[in-house]
Amino acid sequence: MENLTVRREQSALLLKYEGEMTLEVVPGLKRTVEAELASDEVTAVVMDLSCVEFMDSSGIGFLVSLYTRMRTAGKGFYLLSISSKVRKTLNLVQLLNYFTVVENDDELATLLA
Repeated sequence: MENLTVRREQSALLLKYEGEMTLEVVPGLKRTVEAELASDEVTAVVMDLSCVEFMDSSGIGFLVSLYTRMRTAGKGFYLLSISSKVRKTLNLVQLLNYFTVVENDDELATLLA
């Protein structure tokens, strides 16, 4: 998936998506993330949303599903650098406080240490 950058930092899976997170792209995102999570080595997922321009209900559902999966497994899930548009959307549907939101890389490093 060309709009998704995947990298590992220790046991954390860092995902950065650019563009619109909509019904058209979520199935591909799910497949990619599922493949990455097949390894039990992952202890946390960090989703960088700084370059997401728009998110529909499918994108929100994807985040909630991934959050639930990680938390149920006793692992971490963090949203990093949320764009103002996504922040507004998550706030509108009253999910902004549902997630652990990390504002920058320094804050993330502290959480993952």
